[in-house]
Amino acid sequence: MNNQIVRMLPSFDAAEAARKGLLSEGFDGNGIDINVTTDEAGPAESNFYVGDSPEVKGGTDYEDVFKPAVRGDLCMMTVTVADASQLERAAAILEYNGGVDIDPARRA
Repeated sequence: MNNQIVRMLPSFDAAEAARKGLLSEGFDGNGIDINVTTDEAGPAESNFYVGDSPEVKGGTDYEDVFKPAVRGDLCMMTVTVADASQLERAAAILEYNGGVDIDPARRA
């Protein structure tokens, strides 16, 4: 059985808060891995000045046409636990801190 849980978090601050929450609940720090998906150039998101067709978005102002979509995938956290019974608690801590399961196989 795989005793790992992977979640995407919206920021490094959220990932750090989740890590602290996991540690305070007794999770092993060696089993917590944070992978930040940004680099010195900034977040991995588009920085082109393009927009969607106003007909598609339903409006013509910046919010409807040019504003980039809000993304919640700036940090990936993997938590590995010794006992599978800890996975549910780890998932709750990650969700509390904004963690999102992006695996389409587990979506409702």
